[in-house]
Order: sequence, then C-alpha cells, then structure tokens
Amino acid sequence: MALIVEDGSGVAGADSYLSVADADGHHADRGNASWTGDVAAKEAALRKATDYLGQAYRLRWLGVRVDAGQALDWPRAGLDAIGSDVVPGEVRRVTAELALVALGADLNPPLARGGRVKREKVGPIECEFEDGAPGRTRYPAIDGMLAPLLARTGRLARV
Repeated sequence: MALIVEDGSGVAGADSYLSVADADGHHADRGNASWTGDVAAKEAALRKATDYLGQAYRLRWLGVRVDAGQALDWPRAGLDAIGSDVVPGEVRRVTAELALVALGADLNPPLARGGRVKREKVGPIECEFEDGAPGRTRYPAIDGMLAPLLARTGRLARV
C-alpha cells in the first residue's frame, strides 16, 4: 500500500508525516548515509516513526486535533504560533530521524525487565538491573526538538 502523507489538512488514512522524497532530502542534507534501502523499506520506517510519535506523545501534544476523525495527531488547533492546517517542521524532522532508527532497530522494543542494567552475568560478565529505574528506550534529542509542541510536566494536553 502506498504511503499516505499528512499535509496539514487532516488527510483521511494518513500514515506518515513525511514522504520518502522529503526524508531522502533530510538525510542527504545531514550526510546520513545509513538512510538506504528500497522505497518500501523507507515507507515502512516512516510509518513506524509516525506510529511511535502517536504512542509516545499523544497525551503530551499541545492543542487539540482539528478533527476528531483525522488519522494522525497533527494538524492541531488552539496553538497561537502554529496554524491549524500545518504539520510543524519539528514533527516532520523528528519523523525523519526516528525513521532512520527504525530502519535498523525497534523504536519501542519490549522490556525484558523493569529497570536499567546495573549488572548482568554471562559467563564471567555480570549484569544487574537497578530497582525502579525506567527501562524504556529514550530519545533525548527527539524530546528536545519537540519540546515547544509539548505540554509542560504536570498537565496533559487534550487529544
């Protein structure tokens, strides 16, 4: 199935915030030689990146969806600096960056344990997990790029 890109109009069935051509340009501009593969693999990576954004940030986006029936979280209304017919550049750039990761790894892998590795033993090598430490994969650069579009800690944005 062909990639359906959200253009800011609430495209029915949209499954990505970015086209392959735009992702190719993004990565070429940044010298990301690992953005390789056929179009189908790149489309799948862009879908995974868009899915991840919905899973990780859905309750943190500022504003509200323009239409409750739209496929993706953007476009959004109620934001002074961003029109309700726009997918912000930050969201598009982050989609490209996460798609690059998705080409070679799971963006949201299942957790084997609930904490960070403190010590593990495999033969002479030992590993132990810290109690209560978060075990999810984090992308601090992504959080930083999206910060202007996210609700501050302590309150949730409406969806």
